[in-house]
Amino acid sequence: MAKNLLTKYLQEINVNVDVLLFKEEEIWVSYCPELNLWSYGEDEEDAKQAFGEVLSIFIEETTKKRTLDKELLKLGWQLRQQPTLIFDQPKKIVDKKLINKKIETYKEQFAVPVYA
Repeated sequence: MAKNLLTKYLQEINVNVDVLLFKEEEIWVSYCPELNLWSYGEDEEDAKQAFGEVLSIFIEETTKKRTLDKELLKLGWQLRQQPTLIFDQPKKIVDKKLINKKIETYKEQFAVPVYA
């Protein structure tokens, strides 16, 4: 897994993560191994839109509680302080049940707030 560079912009850091998109029987599923977040929908667009909502709720709730950084560390992310912050994403571990499925990957971006 490549290192994910986080760049500070005012009071937030933008992060890109991979989201896997696949069909499970009649339902489309979006799954982000780096965040362990799932969503589903009747078609690909529904699943992507639902994932955006799940991601927004995750960021909103952990930001309110000021626990986002702790949650990322629990998920295996590593934070290093350099001239810019660098978060090393955890290695993707994909469930063996998914190996035989046709999987597409797309990117999602989210902002990590920088606390003063």
